[in-house]
Amino acid sequence: MWTAILQGQLAAALLLASCLQSVTTTEEDATPRISFPYNAKERSSKRFSAKGVFNYTSLLLSQEDDMLYVGAREALFALSLSDISRSRLQKNLTWDTPAGKREECSFKGKSLQTDCFNYIKVLLRLNATHLYVCGTYAFSPVCAYINTSTFTLERDEAGEILMEDGRSRCPFNPEYKSTAIIVDGELYTGTVSNFQGNEPVIYKSLGQGPALKTENSLKWLQDPVFVGSTTIEESQPVGNPVGDDDKIYFFFSEAGKEFDFFDNTIVSRIARVCKGDKGGERVLQKKWTTFLKAQLLCSLPDDGFPFNIIQDMFVLKPMGDSWESTVFYGVFTSQWYKGASGSSAVCAFTMAQVERAFSGRYREVNRETQQWYTYNHPVPEPRPGACVTNHARQMGIQSSLHMPDKVLNFVKDHFLMDSVIRSTPLLLKRSVRYTQIAVHQIQGMERAYDVLFIGTDDGKLHKAINVNDKMHIIEEMVLFPHPQPIQHIELDPQRGLLFVSSYSGLVEVPVANCSNYQSCGECVLSRDPYCAWTGRLCRDVRMAPPDSHWQQDVEEADTSAICNRTVPSGRSFRPASSRVSHCQLITIPANAFRVLPCKLRSNLAQRRWRYSEGASKFLYATPEGNLVVVAPAERTETYECWSEEEGFRQLLANYCVRAEPRQESSTLPRGHSPRAPHVLPEQSMVLPGESRSPQSHTKTYWNELIVVCALLAFSLLVFSLFVIYRNRDHMKSVLKQGECPNVPQKKPRMVGKPAESLPLNGSTIPVSTSDHKGYQTLNDNYICSTPTHESSPENSKSFSEASDRRPLNLKESHVEYSPTCPRPRVRLGSEIKDSIV
Repeated sequence: MWTAILQGQLAAALLLASCLQSVTTTEEDATPRISFPYNAKERSSKRFSAKGVFNYTSLLLSQEDDMLYVGAREALFALSLSDISRSRLQKNLTWDTPAGKREECSFKGKSLQTDCFNYIKVLLRLNATHLYVCGTYAFSPVCAYINTSTFTLERDEAGEILMEDGRSRCPFNPEYKSTAIIVDGELYTGTVSNFQGNEPVIYKSLGQGPALKTENSLKWLQDPVFVGSTTIEESQPVGNPVGDDDKIYFFFSEAGKEFDFFDNTIVSRIARVCKGDKGGERVLQKKWTTFLKAQLLCSLPDDGFPFNIIQDMFVLKPMGDSWESTVFYGVFTSQWYKGASGSSAVCAFTMAQVERAFSGRYREVNRETQQWYTYNHPVPEPRPGACVTNHARQMGIQSSLHMPDKVLNFVKDHFLMDSVIRSTPLLLKRSVRYTQIAVHQIQGMERAYDVLFIGTDDGKLHKAINVNDKMHIIEEMVLFPHPQPIQHIELDPQRGLLFVSSYSGLVEVPVANCSNYQSCGECVLSRDPYCAWTGRLCRDVRMAPPDSHWQQDVEEADTSAICNRTVPSGRSFRPASSRVSHCQLITIPANAFRVLPCKLRSNLAQRRWRYSEGASKFLYATPEGNLVVVAPAERTETYECWSEEEGFRQLLANYCVRAEPRQESSTLPRGHSPRAPHVLPEQSMVLPGESRSPQSHTKTYWNELIVVCALLAFSLLVFSLFVIYRNRDHMKSVLKQGECPNVPQKKPRMVGKPAESLPLNGSTIPVSTSDHKGYQTLNDNYICSTPTHESSPENSKSFSEASDRRPLNLKESHVEYSPTCPRPRVRLGSEIKDSIV
């Protein structure tokens, strides 16, 4: 058995290593076809933000009263869905934290600038008249009620805000992710229940029955990070033979303890509980008796590389009672990706896959070794973890309180399913971290499509669609002026609007943007399910009359089958003569050049410039795709910029360039040049090495240049003289050091003689005060070659007198005289040194 385990660990390690190497070679990365910058005119949007308010984390779309409720830091807003930017249609209230609570929060070691505020984390509709709201309240979570008619917090008789304990309903830490949902007046939350954040819980409250939660001692949850929850009405239709109960699903990532061969392995989970669960009678009292969880695995098809961390989940529910057609769209990242900023994947899971996993085998754990195994033995009846069905009712079990103890004991240790719910990415994006997702199902001209709206961690929104097992990013929008993570996306399918929130504000974006496509080819190549070609315009399919003949091709994007062939064929090179007359006339002065811009309308298109063979010597293509041209003399050249994408060619720009006529420029006033009626304003430039034509009457600055050069030369001369004057002493010393040693030197002044001045006849040499103090060590050769003083009794006497004044020991020092080098030498102890006296 141990051999098999070791082999399995080795195989898993090799698989992971191969995945790490191969993820960078996958060629499924999709490129957005169109990119819109912030506040682009081509992409309309409306914005909302309040001064001094941040962290717009909670959104609630209420169709009942046509409002969008927003929860932020210590503030809540009610915005009209007709226009969120209109201030007169807005309502707001403040729910701040008292000073005492903030001081208590700071005393616990939290930051007064970031942590000790009231962050709204739960904002749900409780009934037709009230909202239920919970906030962190400076690490002391509380919940309250909002009256929607007045948009005020409910208060008690004393005028105080009516608040409830928010533990197990709202997290303490504002950075902790949590989820909450209200079903039939009961609140289901996935969060933490203590200050430290190490006691996760799935909690049920607010109902008539007892509050239920997960069992902490059994480790049903391992440090989870909740990202979403939903309810599936599996009891529908009413009177079905199964008689099942509605279920609440939770989505989170946690530590995968079943993978003992890797440390700190994170896995994504889907967990469920039954709405009618009431806990056990003797076993699992006030605990869930239907809690089960399974693994969600989003991995690449070729090598199995896992995207194991779920970031968000959107549940696309079909209309009516066909809950079996529910699709779960999730955004995943990987903890093992070796990249600059990671990568993201979008996977979809069907309801059939989820049902199959929860109906399969269980896993059990060995309490001694903490290893997980597949449970292959018979299970008790009724099935553990299942809701009460008609089969259980026939056995006399009307609720979970009547469930046999052996069934509940089995659930305590077998809460993990053995089957893995697998899916391959619909969309893979490198160097992008997706944070949120919303999916809108739109009925096209022929069939329905699921359009994905995905938010990134730097404030961008991607609109994408999967057709023929290939993902196409229709457009990319920058929603905020500064990069910041998108925290919530709320979809209004009735109005076709998206509400996207972040740290600094809220943005409303229409799901469709058909007016941006100006031609038939652009409309078809966009693959946008919202748009169709009417024959003249690109329009929203939701506005199409019942008997319309609008055309759309999302799968193939075949422009030849829909669009009229109004452009030249691929074999034609010169444009038609009719197009030349509609070109944009550009007049350039002689010996000047002009940049002709050509902006592509699609990131997937290629730019092609067309011009005559004779014009090729007068142009240069820039790296950005623009064209730098010089006007040839006495003729007009035509330059066309074409866009080519999947066989469709579109004319983007058409220029007719010519030089200014010389004979016309002489008759015009000074400073004017002839210009055609439709010529764009231009600023001509002289080419390097050339000069302008005299006919251009261009002002010269030759005199000014001469004056400037003269002033510059004078300034340099003055500066040089100043530098020489400041450094004159240093220059003198340098010159003295460079004198030739054979030149007779000045005789040094005797220490005992007073200084005398030199007469004009030069009978005596003037003596200057010696710079050095003490004895100077010199080279013997240099001393010998230097002219010395003549030996005389006066010199000897003077030297002796100077030596008597030195602080030396007379017994250890005396003067020696050598005939080869007639320079006095002083013996200091055993050392003999030359000295200039």
